[in-house]
Amino acid sequence: MADADLFLQQLLETFRVEAQDHLGALTTLLVALENERLPEERKRLLESTFRRMHTLKGAAHAVNLTGAAAVCQDLEELLSTLKRDEAPLQQAVFDRLHGGVELISELILHRRPASEPPAERLNPAAAAKAAPGGEPPLAPLPGDAKRPGPAAGEAPQPAEPAPTGREPAGHADETVRVSTRLLGALLLQAEELISTKLAASALVEQVGAAVAELAARESQRVRAQEFAREALRAGSGERLPRLASLLEESLKGELLAQSRLKELKRGTERHLWGLRCLTDPLLEDVKKLHLLPFSTLAPPFVKLVRDLARELDKEAELTLEGGEIELDRRILAELKEPLLHMLRNVMDHGVEKPAQRSAAGKGPRGEIRIAVRLLDANLAEVTVSDDGRGIDLEQVRQAALKLEVASAEALKELSEQELLQLVFESGLSTSQVITSLSGRGVGLPIVRETLERLGGHVTLHSVRGEGTWFRLYLPLSFSMMSGLLVEAGGRPCMLPAAHVEQTARVPLAEIGSVENRETVLLDGELFSLARLSRLLELSQREEEGDGFQPVVLLAAAERRLAFAVDRVLGVQEILVKPLGPQLSRVKNVAGATVLGDGRVVPILNVSDLFRSAVQGAAAGVGGAAAARSRSRRVSVLVAEDSITSRTLLKNILESSGFQVRTAVDGVDAFSRLKSEGCDVVVSDVEMPRMDGFELTAAIRADGRFGELPVVLVTGLESRADRERGIEVGANAYLVKSSFDQSGLIEIIKKLT
Repeated sequence: MADADLFLQQLLETFRVEAQDHLGALTTLLVALENERLPEERKRLLESTFRRMHTLKGAAHAVNLTGAAAVCQDLEELLSTLKRDEAPLQQAVFDRLHGGVELISELILHRRPASEPPAERLNPAAAAKAAPGGEPPLAPLPGDAKRPGPAAGEAPQPAEPAPTGREPAGHADETVRVSTRLLGALLLQAEELISTKLAASALVEQVGAAVAELAARESQRVRAQEFAREALRAGSGERLPRLASLLEESLKGELLAQSRLKELKRGTERHLWGLRCLTDPLLEDVKKLHLLPFSTLAPPFVKLVRDLARELDKEAELTLEGGEIELDRRILAELKEPLLHMLRNVMDHGVEKPAQRSAAGKGPRGEIRIAVRLLDANLAEVTVSDDGRGIDLEQVRQAALKLEVASAEALKELSEQELLQLVFESGLSTSQVITSLSGRGVGLPIVRETLERLGGHVTLHSVRGEGTWFRLYLPLSFSMMSGLLVEAGGRPCMLPAAHVEQTARVPLAEIGSVENRETVLLDGELFSLARLSRLLELSQREEEGDGFQPVVLLAAAERRLAFAVDRVLGVQEILVKPLGPQLSRVKNVAGATVLGDGRVVPILNVSDLFRSAVQGAAAGVGGAAAARSRSRRVSVLVAEDSITSRTLLKNILESSGFQVRTAVDGVDAFSRLKSEGCDVVVSDVEMPRMDGFELTAAIRADGRFGELPVVLVTGLESRADRERGIEVGANAYLVKSSFDQSGLIEIIKKLT
C-alpha cells in the first residue's frame, strides 16, 4: 500500500506540472478569444480552448482529483454550447470562464478542497432563453462558495512559470521534465567546476612565472660561472679542479631543473585545456536546461491587464514581442514582481479611460507592450511601454519636494531625464489618492532594487500625452560574467565589465575641481571624479609618485561617472556568488567571487556607487527631515462609530508611536478638529449624523484644513464608492476586507 501511495503522490506532482502548462495556455486563449473580432479566428480559438479543457479534465480524472475534473466538465459543457452557437459570447460568459480557470488552479496547484458538484449542470442555451435580455444567468461552479476572491483594488498575483521544459512543436527535439531541485543542484555543481578551472589557470600562471624567472637569470649565471672558471684556471692548488667540477655539475642541475619546470608547465597547460573542454560544454548545457522563454511569464500578466481594465473601467490590451528569447529561470522568477508593479502602474496612472482617450484623438483601447531583445551574448533589454497620458514632470517635482528628496532650487536644476529617475525613489508617488492598488510610492522602487540585485538597471522615458517607456537591462544568466579587477584602498574589488566604458591613466595635473567636486577630462568630455576607496570607507593609500591617477569610467541608467582607483589589474571571467541571507543587502556590494589564488573579492554594485557618490547633499537633507520628524509625535484623529473598531485602530496607532484622539462620528470628529487640531484624520465612512464622505467634504471646505491628510477606512468596496471618496478629497481609501495595519501605518507616515 505504501508503494501505491508513493506512486500516486509522484503521479500527482507530475500532473501538477502538466496542469500549469494547460492553465497558462487556457488563460492566454481566453484573453485572445475575448479580444478577437473575426468569426473564423474565434472558432479556431474556441476549438483550441475546448481541447485544452478536455485534456485537463481527463488528466484530473486520472489522478482522482474529482473536484477539479467536475469544474472542467462544467466549463467544457459551456464551451461546447458556445461552439454550437447556442449562447452568445458575452462578458459574463468570459468572467465565468476565467473564474473557472482560477478555481481549477486553486484546486490543483494550491490543493484546496472542493465541494461536490451540483446536480444540475449549466445549460447556457436554455438559460439564455429564460433570462431577460438573452444573457445567461451563470450558476456557481463547484467550490465557488469556498473560493476567496481578491479584495477590492487588489490585483491577482501572477502564477509561477512552468518549472521546466516546453512542449515540442512540429519536429522539435524531444523534451523531458526534470525536477527543479535536481536541476538546481546540478547547475551548482557545474558552476563549482569553474573555481577548479580558475585555480588550474592560476597554477599555470605561477609555473610560467617561475620558468620565466629562471630563464631571465640563466644568462647572468652563465656569465658568473665563466668568470669563476677563468679565475680557477689562473690559480693553483689541488682543490681548484674539484671546485670547477662542482660548478659544472651545479650548472647542469640548474639546466635540468629548468627543463623539468618547462615540462611541468606544458603538462599543466594540457590539463587546463582538458578541464576547459570538460567544464565549458557541461556548464553551457546545464545552463540551457535552466533556460525558459520569456513568454512563460506572459499568461498571468495578460489576465492581470484584463482584470485591472475591468476594475478601473478602462480598455487595454497587452502584447508581447520577443517572447521566444530564453532567460535563466531564476531571473524570470525575479522579474515577476517588477513586471507586476509596472503593469499596475501603467494601468492606474498611464492608460486613460475610453472617453479621455477619444478626446485626445486615440482609440478607446490602450496598448501596452512588453518587448524583449538581445543586446549581446549575456545582456537583454525588456521594454514595458504604453500609449497613455505620460508622466507629468511638474507633479514629480512637487512630489519630490514634498518628500524632501532635494531642495526646490536643486529640483529646478535637474534635467528632464534626471527628474524622471526620481519616480524610483521610495515613497514618491504622483497619485493624489492612496488606494490598495497604488499611491504609496513603493512599486517602482521595488523595480529598481530588483534590477540592481540582478546586476542590471532600469531607465525611464516619457512624452506627455503620448506614453511611457520603461527599459529594463538585465543579464541572461546569473552565473558567469566578465569583471574588471581593480585595487582600491589596497584591497581588490571587482567591477562588472558591462558597466565599464573606459579605463585610463590621467596625469594628476589634469584633475580639476568644479564647485568643490573633483573632475577629470576623458576624450574631451568632463566627468565628475569620485574616489572609490572613499566610497567604500577604506583607508586612503599614498600616491605612488609616478604622476598619474588610474581612472575607471562607469555607466549606468544613462549616467556616467569616473572613479579613481589605486590600480587596474585586468579583466577576468568570474563566477558570481550571492552574499547569503546574513548579508542580503550590503551598501555598494552586489555579491562576491573567488579568484584563482583563493582570494574572496567583492563585486561592487554600480548603481549603489553612483548614489554613494552624490549622497552627501542628500544625506544632509534627509538628516534634517529625520530630525524634524523626531522632534514631535504625529497626532491622529480617529472617527469611528463602532467601539470595537475604534479601540482597535487606537491601539494599532498608539503602538506605532502616534498620538491618538477618537471621535464617535463625523460631527464629533469635525468639532474636535476645529478645537484641538491634528496632523491626519482616519475615518470610517458609514457613521450616524455625518458620514465619512461628508466629513471629508467639510474638512476640504474649511480653508484651515485644505491640506490636512484624510484616510478613509471602510467596508464599501465598489468602484463608485472609491471614486466618491476621491471626489470629496480623501488622500487614501482603504477597504476593511483587505485591511493591513502595516499598510495604514505606512500611509500615515507618507502623508505626514
